[in-house]
Amino acid sequence: MRSTDFSLAPPQGRAGAMVVVERRFETAMDARRARSARRDLAAHFADSPGFLWQKSYRRPPRTLGIASYFSTRDKLDHALVTAPSHVEPWLRLGGAHPTGRVLEAEPSGYTNGIWRAEDGRMGHIERFTPTSVEAAREAEPPRVDAASTERPTGRGPKKPRQAKREPRPISDAHAMFVGATKYTGPTALIALARIYYPMIAHMVTMRGYVWFTTYYEFPFTLGTLAFFERRDDLLAFARMPGHRHLMQWITKDTTNGTAGYIRLHVAPESVTRLAAAPDATRPGS
Repeated sequence: MRSTDFSLAPPQGRAGAMVVVERRFETAMDARRARSARRDLAAHFADSPGFLWQKSYRRPPRTLGIASYFSTRDKLDHALVTAPSHVEPWLRLGGAHPTGRVLEAEPSGYTNGIWRAEDGRMGHIERFTPTSVEAAREAEPPRVDAASTERPTGRGPKKPRQAKREPRPISDAHAMFVGATKYTGPTALIALARIYYPMIAHMVTMRGYVWFTTYYEFPFTLGTLAFFERRDDLLAFARMPGHRHLMQWITKDTTNGTAGYIRLHVAPESVTRLAAAPDATRPGS
């Protein structure tokens, strides 16, 4: 359900801003140097005021990266300007060929269950978050529970293959979401696989998709970080039947999950546009 209070959410959900940067390497020696610099950058971020969480990653064929989350944009900016000089090549966030992107969390997001500060309930929002066009026209978005007809099929889950196209640089992403669900146990995770993998297989073919990764926290929390070119591209994914079905499957009661959160992070210029849009994040939307 929609919320602006993330005080009970995990660190990823409490973050007010994040930075994602990456570097491409060509040789084994380049890779060793990149890993060493990334370790130093990760250590610097982790020691910085306001740091909450981060994940290092590798993207095929030859890219290393790190996504780091901070309590506020000011804290993140402080970490960036105080970074050691030898990691500055990772932090070229402006110009024609940036190494990454700074994204800011929207004030309104989603919480459920024991991560929901207001009332601890499980449930989904009545209507989707408006796209930029809907907000400008003050049009009512579709209902979440409408036309959720997609169901898991086939003989078993398969992990999605990355689309056979040249990977896009992470700097193409002007929007991302981070979210997670605390599942009830192995049975729920096995059932989840039949819904989650087909959904992701569809997501990686969508317009504006850049990249995604997952994280796991013991004992049964599974999270997703997904990056898109535009906020509206991200919202289009949220409306696809597979995602609708997943959200209703999770939130219908506490059989499959006991907590969840989702936060949207967007480029600073998008934040300005959203603030000017009429009723862009109205309650219950």
